[in-house]
Amino acid sequence: MLTAELNRSQGFSVRLATTPEEIEKTQRLRYDVFAGEMGAQVHTVKPGVESDDFDLYCEHLLVEELETGRIVASTRLLRKEAAKTIGRFYSESEFSAGFIARLDGEVVELGRTCVHVDFRSGGGIMLLWSGIAQLMKRWDIDYLLGCASVPCRDDGQLVQTLMNGLRAKHLSPDRLRAEPRVPVSALSGQEVDGAIMPPLLKAYLRLGAWICGEPSLDEEFGVADLMVLLDMRELNHRYFRHFLGRESKVADQVGKPQEVAITA
Repeated sequence: MLTAELNRSQGFSVRLATTPEEIEKTQRLRYDVFAGEMGAQVHTVKPGVESDDFDLYCEHLLVEELETGRIVASTRLLRKEAAKTIGRFYSESEFSAGFIARLDGEVVELGRTCVHVDFRSGGGIMLLWSGIAQLMKRWDIDYLLGCASVPCRDDGQLVQTLMNGLRAKHLSPDRLRAEPRVPVSALSGQEVDGAIMPPLLKAYLRLGAWICGEPSLDEEFGVADLMVLLDMRELNHRYFRHFLGRESKVADQVGKPQEVAITA
């Protein structure tokens, strides 16, 4: 039987949640980040817990600080068979993406990715990705799907500034394009000077993922989402080994100056 723990490094455990209590801890982190910090309008079934109908069908990956028991990072993974049970992947609520049904092999969607405010130096997201990398091998994943979020309370200036660079280098082939259900307005003013790419999006691109077209506005969360698709045949193996082979060094990054919130 495979263990739920995927990595243990310098006081942190990276593992799949195995109890309702552990899942709720990840949902409380999501509430703190999305509602508390970002001001998102989230669905709750109990105070301080962010959840939706997809949670029941997902595997929940978490990073726990062993000394305190705090969950410092989490994401959820929706596998292809579970998505068939629901009738769709979560990202299809924001995008029309007929190509997804034509993808052969195992397709897994990442979502609701977040990192506690004290652990956004890069170490938190790297620990989380060390677990994702292990699952990519364990589950023999062919495609990793997801939405990478960019803050969008500025009339789309930041996301469109980033898209001006992404369109030139990172767009998917035409057969793998999605249409946003709520398009983000075109850039009407100047580009954002010194625009910073969210760490989750940066990690996707370094691994070799494509952007599947234009962004979609998620008004409840106040973000613009980019659909991303990682075809494992296009994987940047050097960067992939960065997550698989350096787990023991990752936690050294934790606790340094903060980066922007990480969401999906």
